[in-house]
Amino acid sequence: MKKYIIQTFILLFTMTAMAQTAPPSISVNGTTTYSIKPTFNAKMILSLNNVYYDAPGMTFPELKESYFAALKKQGIDLEALKEDKFAYELLRYEKEGTYFEFKTNSIETLEKFISIKAFGVSQSDSSFEYTLTDDEIATYAKAAYDNAKAKAEAIAKKIDRKVGKAIYIHDSSSNKMSESLYYGSDFSKRDYQISVSFELL
Repeated sequence: MKKYIIQTFILLFTMTAMAQTAPPSISVNGTTTYSIKPTFNAKMILSLNNVYYDAPGMTFPELKESYFAALKKQGIDLEALKEDKFAYELLRYEKEGTYFEFKTNSIETLEKFISIKAFGVSQSDSSFEYTLTDDEIATYAKAAYDNAKAKAEAIAKKIDRKVGKAIYIHDSSSNKMSESLYYGSDFSKRDYQISVSFELL
């Protein structure tokens, strides 16, 4: 019992000492908005499962040729298509088929691609992806830091205090993003955010 009391006293003394040495601080979030030019990605399923009523008796090679013809007619570059037969097998469809992935840097080209109608084609999903460079990360983090400092200084001024040096910076932003596309989504801009703690003088 005596040992437990001594340990508790030491712990309380240590915590009190730490509290006395830690300077007063203010913690804020800083944000900056930046523009991106992402890569758009659409995935399509081409399957005989989808043509039972529309084109009975059609073979898979005929189905594939029909789809390619529809793409060429609309000016889609077939070299931009990536076929993934294993991905189709994972879908466990009963009839023969395949899986296509199409990537482009143009939203107009993506819209054209996914709007093309053909036998046996169904859309799996559409998304966009973008990767920040190290230089972009440094630039946006600095802009977010400046925003955080301005915010901290405005708050400190209201309470007759001043902001000192930064004592803690937390950056949880990822350098890679991949998001699904949906109607009305804005894929041209994103926010970069960090958390900063400053000394409060």
